[in-house]
Amino acid sequence: MQKVEVRTMVERAELENSPKISSEVREYIWQYIFDNLLVQKKVMTDEKYSYSVTLDLNKFNPEIHKFFTDSPFNTDANKFRPESKLNQQGNLKFANIRVASKEMDKDISPADYANIVYDAFGSFLILISKKIEKSELDELKKGLDYEYINSFNHPATIEECKFFLF
Repeated sequence: MQKVEVRTMVERAELENSPKISSEVREYIWQYIFDNLLVQKKVMTDEKYSYSVTLDLNKFNPEIHKFFTDSPFNTDANKFRPESKLNQQGNLKFANIRVASKEMDKDISPADYANIVYDAFGSFLILISKKIEKSELDELKKGLDYEYINSFNHPATIEECKFFLF
């Protein structure tokens, strides 16, 4: 089965205010979408490639965050700016998904974090593949296991978050 690396990028200066949610939550969200939709649609499943998706999570600041992708997942509180296609370097295909959210801070709950991450992945997937529709992702989202999502240590340690620091 295809393994996709999913990571969260955080600026060192923002580490203290970053969401303290276990990396297992974002990994669960991706794997849930992958197993229940991407495999059947044959999206990001080509075994000859490795895949990496990086989330760039930010607290929304109207002075800084002015331009977003026109996404049906955007709300007043959450804005997404995914790359419009997978980039490629050798046998690695990768993409960055920028998220600006009014809720994204150190106090966000695991469930709220999971919902934002799910929508970030959704905004990216409908952009890179005509095979995937928002309505499918909306329906699939109803099956998320929030008991599992809320079962991880909260707030998580920096080590449990497994941030990609820059």
